[in-house]
Amino acid sequence: MARGLADFDPSALYRFRRDRVGRDGSPAPLTAEGLAKLAGTSKAQILAYENGHRTPDPARIRELAKHLGVRPVDLMNREGQRHWDVAAMRRASGMTANELSAELVMSPKSYRRFEQQGIVPARRPRFLDDMVHALLISHRMLHAAIDNIPAVVERRWQTGAIITMLASTYVHRPGAWKGPDLADPGVVQLSTMYGRPAQRIQRILTRLLGELRQMSVRMQREKIIADFDPEPAHQQQAKSAIERWEDVYELEMSRIPARLEGFHRSAQPSGAWQVLVDLNDAETRPEGAWVVASLLGRLETMEQLPPSLVTQTEFDGIPAARLTTAGHSHVRNFQELYIALYPGLRRPRPKTKLGSSGSRPPVSFTLPGNQERFVVPPSTIERLLLTSKGSGPWDMWISPNVRLTLNTAGGRPAAAAQEDAAPGRTLLFDPATQVAKRPDETTSEA
Repeated sequence: MARGLADFDPSALYRFRRDRVGRDGSPAPLTAEGLAKLAGTSKAQILAYENGHRTPDPARIRELAKHLGVRPVDLMNREGQRHWDVAAMRRASGMTANELSAELVMSPKSYRRFEQQGIVPARRPRFLDDMVHALLISHRMLHAAIDNIPAVVERRWQTGAIITMLASTYVHRPGAWKGPDLADPGVVQLSTMYGRPAQRIQRILTRLLGELRQMSVRMQREKIIADFDPEPAHQQQAKSAIERWEDVYELEMSRIPARLEGFHRSAQPSGAWQVLVDLNDAETRPEGAWVVASLLGRLETMEQLPPSLVTQTEFDGIPAARLTTAGHSHVRNFQELYIALYPGLRRPRPKTKLGSSGSRPPVSFTLPGNQERFVVPPSTIERLLLTSKGSGPWDMWISPNVRLTLNTAGGRPAAAAQEDAAPGRTLLFDPATQVAKRPDETTSEA
């Protein structure tokens, strides 16, 4: 029996062969002989697989799945899937470690580090999406498999113990809050465990432990009231508040290991984070408005964005993007950690009572001949106001034949796109500096 394919399900192979569906959706069952011809093997071999006398190797699993129109993992016994780690998921997907590392364009050594330790390569922001694509599985299945890696289970347990130790050392320390020392053994150990620089870990911990410190300060205030307030009713209220804050404190501290694990799996570089922030502030939603990609970031930045977080498409040659549901969750769940890492960059705008981001609602427009709604990120207009004289209008070509005009006259921002050929011109809007120039003010773009 081939190593790692003990989860092969003979009955699944028979079932999918018998119930095979064609590309047009109509029934297209295969005989054992017919499947054998497609898969380049013999009828006897197929029957041996279906009777449990033999187990196909990873390459044959992929071949069978391809001709049956299913995923390799669908030919496995799924009862034990909740216990699969990444190695088991890879084998269930019909791939060897060397084949998968080649598919991911990475060295076998780097891939093995991920498979055995759950450490995502720091310079591969799309790595998890690439894994999902290569294995033909869902993100939920991949995250569950990573969580099952023994080294990850041990790391989360050790992280919890280290966080408890760091909290007892630093959270209640008197004086101005500075966070844990960079050379603290706990910080150094976490740096090693997550494969990230100690400075990065120290910044994140300063933010997370700082939240615990604020809770501790509130508990101390309530304790003073409970001990010294002359009104018994106030004392009782303070004691109840202390109990609630103690529960919240313990809960938030217990969540830190999972937050660290999740963040270091999916953290994006600074440029990509700013795109996520702008899409969040522009209130893009799945099935909702889009943002023209040239208003967000440079081409290389947009290419880095994981499809699981940002949907990208083109409208008549104009690239556009919007957040996915997972992208919104990513911004919401990890914004505090990004703020700790990139304190000088834009951060998501707080939601108002009406639910919109910040005080300036996104400005919307449509493209010529298209009914899709597009929005301009608030930061774009604010940057134009800061770097340009007056209130516009500002003209920029978002494609060789479409001009976008922004105007803030009267304090009410507006945008309009219209066909206006600009032969020989490239985009006049620089997403790195957020500066736009009038065509007649620009002589270097060509």
